[in-house]
Amino acid sequence: MLIRSDWKQASHFHDLTELEVLKEVSRRVGDAQAHHKKPIVLLDLDSTLYEVGPRTHFIVMEWLEWLESADSRSFPRVMRELRRLEHSHVGYSLKDTFGALGLNADDSEVSQALKSAKEFWQSRFFTNHYLRHDRAYPGAAEFVQEVHALGALIVYLTGRDAPGMGTGTIENLIRDEFPWDTGNTHLLLKPAYGLPDLDHKKNAAHFIRSRGELVASFENEPANLVAIYELFPEAMHVFVETVSSDHAAPAARGLYRIQGFSG
Repeated sequence: MLIRSDWKQASHFHDLTELEVLKEVSRRVGDAQAHHKKPIVLLDLDSTLYEVGPRTHFIVMEWLEWLESADSRSFPRVMRELRRLEHSHVGYSLKDTFGALGLNADDSEVSQALKSAKEFWQSRFFTNHYLRHDRAYPGAAEFVQEVHALGALIVYLTGRDAPGMGTGTIENLIRDEFPWDTGNTHLLLKPAYGLPDLDHKKNAAHFIRSRGELVASFENEPANLVAIYELFPEAMHVFVETVSSDHAAPAARGLYRIQGFSG
């Protein structure tokens, strides 16, 4: 079981450009239609179709304002460094984000600041209100529109929960012109916040099989990507190389890889 760069190095990816991968997905959608099958394209949201760094960036800035309004002097060095935080510094986790600014979590002040920031972030990140800060990756909506127009059933499979994030998710899909509410789209949210993302995504297999043939899945998390790959080995499985967690995954062969949808 491997994480991040080790998993990428150990796994095998087809030697195709970003554009070639996206064209191959479209070709397979058309081919399935020609053979009277219902093609399905499965799409994760966070860090796959949507950049969520702006959401974290806004919350961290809000945390800084909260500390300053409380006249806090607890984390002077951390606060000073975070004032120069830009979207490019934001990683998968707050630890990654702090590290991009040279703030080592082994340092006592940084460790205490991380704990405070995580509590503040946790109560906000997974809520409808803050989803408006997410931004669709360039070309993502256009690609999904294309395969939808070719006849694909679009299934948005996300680790977001329906009670806390359902409304904001739909508002963003509409805002950013992703196919939605056409009779050929579905949004699969977790029924409750506490359900593990991996379990939720594995549980979607029956829904997918009951509606057609999976042509391709898109995912930024190696563990989730490999789980879907093992359930549907005949489909294309596309690793979207943005940011990912430290959740370990077994190496896999025959995967595809893109860094975005601008191709």
